[in-house]
Amino acid sequence: MTKTRRRGAELNAAIYQATRTILEQDGLTQLTFAKVAEVAGTSKPVIYRHWDSPFTLALLAIQDKIKTDNHGRLDQLTLTGHNLATDLFQVLKRFTLSMDAYGQALMNTWFTGLDHEQTAQLQQMLTAVKEIDSHAIDHVLQRAQQRHELTRTNLPDNLKLLPFDWIRYQRFVNQPIDDRQLTDFVQTVLLPSYTAALTD
Repeated sequence: MTKTRRRGAELNAAIYQATRTILEQDGLTQLTFAKVAEVAGTSKPVIYRHWDSPFTLALLAIQDKIKTDNHGRLDQLTLTGHNLATDLFQVLKRFTLSMDAYGQALMNTWFTGLDHEQTAQLQQMLTAVKEIDSHAIDHVLQRAQQRHELTRTNLPDNLKLLPFDWIRYQRFVNQPIDDRQLTDFVQTVLLPSYTAALTD
């Protein structure tokens, strides 16, 4: 591909898109700076100056797609539900769209053949993501308290993260999640659990 002189956001976007294309077509093990440079139409030195490893670049490229596709982070979502159930559904629906940004081909590569350093990097990313997920639920609970649906908002972390872990598992085993399943999960699992934990 012909190299073009691009800078800043335009260059980063091209590099991230090239990275995702390679991941989808060839997998994480085939991701190299040389291949990214060729697909993005830039030079290897440009990439070496900004990213310390192909794995780091892969993580950032996926995070970029999630933010772009969803117009920001999950905990920045503007909630418009009229009760706890509809707010929870909005958050989980948005989260499923974020997971879709990975794609099944990428999901199959993340947890296989990683070395110690890559595993540590992935764990750091997951820790940061779970903190964002937790903040999103905090926002939902605060709104529910303001509507007098709940008397407290101090939900244990395991219950905050329960819906996200469930969705990740469904995606990991390649099981689709539709709106009916999300609604059922909210109504039969989350509402009883959250209400029991947060009302006197």
